[in-house]
Amino acid sequence: METITSRDMRVLDLNCEYFGLSRLQLMENAGRSVAEEIKKRFEGGKVAIFAGTGNNGGDGFVCARHLEGFDVEVYLVSREIRSEIARRNLEILERAGYKIREVGETDAEIIVDALLGTGLKGRPRADYARAIEIINSTKAFKVAVDVPSGLDSDTGSYEVAVKADLTVTFHKLKPGILKAKEICGEVVVKDIGIPRAFESLCGIGDVVETYKRYSDAHKGMHGRVAVIGGGEYTGAVAFASLACYHSGADIVITVVPETIKSVVASFSPNFIVRGLKGDRISLKNLREAEEIVRKCDVAVIGMGVGENPEFKDFVEELLKSCKKVVLDAEGITGEIPEKVEAILTPHRGELKKHLNAEPEEVVSVAKKIGAVILLKGKKDLITDGSRVKFNLTGNAGMTVGGTGDVLAGICGALLCNDNAFNSACAAAFINGFAGDICFEKYGYNFTALHLVEHLPVAFKRCFEWIR
Repeated sequence: METITSRDMRVLDLNCEYFGLSRLQLMENAGRSVAEEIKKRFEGGKVAIFAGTGNNGGDGFVCARHLEGFDVEVYLVSREIRSEIARRNLEILERAGYKIREVGETDAEIIVDALLGTGLKGRPRADYARAIEIINSTKAFKVAVDVPSGLDSDTGSYEVAVKADLTVTFHKLKPGILKAKEICGEVVVKDIGIPRAFESLCGIGDVVETYKRYSDAHKGMHGRVAVIGGGEYTGAVAFASLACYHSGADIVITVVPETIKSVVASFSPNFIVRGLKGDRISLKNLREAEEIVRKCDVAVIGMGVGENPEFKDFVEELLKSCKKVVLDAEGITGEIPEKVEAILTPHRGELKKHLNAEPEEVVSVAKKIGAVILLKGKKDLITDGSRVKFNLTGNAGMTVGGTGDVLAGICGALLCNDNAFNSACAAAFINGFAGDICFEKYGYNFTALHLVEHLPVAFKRCFEWIR
């Protein structure tokens, strides 16, 4: 039976909003589906809705409205409802005169557990633990909304959790339900109207869940990236380095041949540029490069190298010292060490040149080499060999030189704080989204530098979308 993790469900939920299917509509569908399951089993009776402050509570508020003919009371853990759409549904109940009170004892025959959803990790807070204790102490028929409150929906672990008679979960089964059948009771999976195709499309949810910013952070905590490349093309490493900064990395070290160090440094006062001896990078520079990448979270390798037959050997040796890596252009290789987490960002020509593969083979190639491949095109394809997602953002203005270097830099910044597949999906979306913002402003005639400059705007818009 197909399952979906809590993270992937959050991503999908936000992406639905981006694609026009509002979270308010999804909440309506979810709450109604819970009520439908109750009405299949009971013709009437007293119902207590125990509601939390998030969207799980909102599902419960909707459920209350659809239980016509039942005596419904709503018990709140707190009146400080965090979710705007849940708050809107609570206000509807208040205006309609429903009985709303603080969590306490109840003599209801049916209890709807809408306290905590799929995002819980660890032991519930004291006020939620008390509500769970009250629910479990009754002889009422207990209906869990999505998952029993207190259950980790991914691992199936729990310390304090509702012992449900019926669990109504949405869209797909959650892995934790399969691992904790003893507290889930009968399980019903309800379709809430999410098109299956949305699971395979990148959207704002991918960005919001991947991008990290910590209020108590120190310099370097959001990522240290080494950008290694340059040779014939000096702008490529500059674009990638700027994109790293504009995508949230704290420290970017740009590593280039000594002969172009001053040229690359002149692009921006933000740059930390290290020169490797010689006019092109080769195995002679391996030790210097190894020292740098060991101090970084991610290495982004390959932009702007041009014709350099020695570079491939350099890359394959350097990979042995990397933890996470983004390989672009001449850095692309299929020889990925087992413990290295890698994103490869080829276009069709580079896929053929460096991996001897055609687009229809990209999934099998990713699986074979143990890496994520982000195949650039009109419709980007991202795969780790098992999962596949597509990105539809971007426009014909992005055929201009340098946009692929920008994408590699975005991947590098995001990979500092998430895994390769998630980072590649988010990077593909935000790169194209920034391109679409450029199109709004300039039409098709924008440059890679314009694209870089609009990355912060693109990130900001993603987070504004979810408010």
